[in-house]
Amino acid sequence: MYTQRPSTDRLRGRVGELKSVANLLDSAATGHGAILLVDGAPGIGKTRLLAAAEDQATHHGFSLARAHADEMPRPLPLAPLFAGLDLAPPGVTQVRESASQERMLACLEELAVHTGKLAARGPVCITLDDAQWADSTTITALRALPSWLAEYPIGWVLVRRMAVRDPPIDWLFGEWEHLGACRIELGPLADDAVTDVIADVLRARPDTDLLAMAHGAAGNPLLVRALLDGLRDEGGVAIAGGRAQLLAGQPPAHVREVVHDWIMRLSPTARHLLDVAASLDRSFAVDDLADVLGWPNEQVRRPLHEIVAADLLITVEKDVLAFHHDLVRQSVADRVPAAVRLALRSQVAGAPRFSKAVAATPMIDRHSESSAVRSRVKMRRPLRWADECAGRPQRAAEGWDALTGTERTVAELVAQGLTNREVAARIFLSPHTVSFHLRKVYRKLGIRCRVDLTRASVNRERDRRSRR
Repeated sequence: MYTQRPSTDRLRGRVGELKSVANLLDSAATGHGAILLVDGAPGIGKTRLLAAAEDQATHHGFSLARAHADEMPRPLPLAPLFAGLDLAPPGVTQVRESASQERMLACLEELAVHTGKLAARGPVCITLDDAQWADSTTITALRALPSWLAEYPIGWVLVRRMAVRDPPIDWLFGEWEHLGACRIELGPLADDAVTDVIADVLRARPDTDLLAMAHGAAGNPLLVRALLDGLRDEGGVAIAGGRAQLLAGQPPAHVREVVHDWIMRLSPTARHLLDVAASLDRSFAVDDLADVLGWPNEQVRRPLHEIVAADLLITVEKDVLAFHHDLVRQSVADRVPAAVRLALRSQVAGAPRFSKAVAATPMIDRHSESSAVRSRVKMRRPLRWADECAGRPQRAAEGWDALTGTERTVAELVAQGLTNREVAARIFLSPHTVSFHLRKVYRKLGIRCRVDLTRASVNRERDRRSRR
């Protein structure tokens, strides 16, 4: 498992967020309680921002109380807050009694009294990292305590990972935002900030190739740092004369470890869908993915929502998704056996002949390339399929009238040799939309690739001329 090395470099690309922290501390220092809520995807830099907030608070003379909610539930309710305030948590006997409202109020009063005494000596900053794992009792306390202590110089910073959807913490963040708390969502780093991070870590300016590979992190700080640490550890970058030159052609193991950790947090069904999607194009239609899997369209939507919530896929337009990070897509694709990957790619047109083989991929040892694995995706009647492929362009020519006007325009331009980007510029659509329409063309015509489309266009034109 990759663990990011401690960094003493400045926090890059977070000017607005640091200003929000400064406003929180200014408000608390004047004797008015304030709350800052921070949302962010995995690896986006939430903990790093929290550390910067704690550094600023300490620099301005705040007492600091750090709380952290664990993914594995603690045996004692309110444990994160008691630990953050250096208080002994309630004993086991008290825990058994904590179901009663009276005992709950007694614990909250103990926390409030201690925090009030601390704030009477000077301003206090209380932080809670990974709030998405907080137990229900802690969430109740976080709803009550800031209200009780609103007249004390206390700043609260609560940070949560957006990939985990939990109704109680959703309610808490929504309630405090409604009551006036400042809420920010950490987004990806801008390109210039990524360049600065590379220069900070490698102590050199990156060349064009290194920047291109780093661009595959889509501004995710953890992915960028894993890439840089891995390249340096594996000798994938050469530094000379203040320039960092990329030597490696593939992302290092550190990147795969980060991606593996993110993937393992998904449900098995979502992991399977992600494996299949990574074997197709960077962007894809929901209908196409359902066709390749041989699943009903609605069956793929729930796990897709889970993957989007984890920030691994993004919605580019209605029912069209894309991988948010090229590094993630490449790492996920590498998990899939080569034979299965080839079969999936041949299915991009929508023909369902590999559905059974694809459906079996969760049971495949992804590190195995044995003949047993390869045989799962072999066609049972290759000669029959060869015959069908030979007749595909002719059938495609016959099905041309089934295309919509936009699909026909896209098909004609692609058949002329234009790329998706060139087609997009010609008809004022995005490349993703062109790709979406092109897949629809493939499915309707029963073809698999641009070569088949060109042949179909030639056959269609020949038939038209012969009928004149």
